[in-house]
Amino acid sequence: MKKLILLAATLFIGFASYAEDTTTETPTNNATTTETTEAAIINNDEGYVYERRFSAITEIGTTFAQNQPYFNIYQVIGVRVNPYFFIGQGFGLQVSNNKLLQIQATADVRAYVLDKKVTPMFTVQAGLNKVSNSPVDEKQALNDSQFIMNAGTGILVKARENASFTINGGYTIFTDFTNSVHGGFVKIGYVF
Repeated sequence: MKKLILLAATLFIGFASYAEDTTTETPTNNATTTETTEAAIINNDEGYVYERRFSAITEIGTTFAQNQPYFNIYQVIGVRVNPYFFIGQGFGLQVSNNKLLQIQATADVRAYVLDKKVTPMFTVQAGLNKVSNSPVDEKQALNDSQFIMNAGTGILVKARENASFTINGGYTIFTDFTNSVHGGFVKIGYVF
């Protein structure tokens, strides 16, 4: 199982590393048109106009709950609505050293404080956590289907326009609305 998760993480990171800028330049034969366009851009008072675009985030990290660490890989696909707000749908796998497997499906919301190369960010992920292959000593009083919520903060560092890196951490809760398990998480990620 660990080999499968390691292979999946390697594939996600490999695909992410080949993300390319989708803008293309088209040469023109008319020099007057090029000069007019450049003059319009220079004289534009609005400055930078942000375009909505699809974005994907791949994160790996550790969740600490029940006095035990869990390895976590998380993939989210969504829309960067503006430079300050992202909303998406996430899917995660979480494994402990005694082969406990958790599958997560969450809604993911991220808020960025600045539109700069390095910016603080706030994250909230909430959704369903399905436990499979649970040993008796780890099951405790929670059902196999649980609500999960991660709330945290971190930073985003832009490497280029369509590639960034994140580091974040915070609070996590697993609950079946009768009993709860509290913990924390730390993740590093790649945004493309």
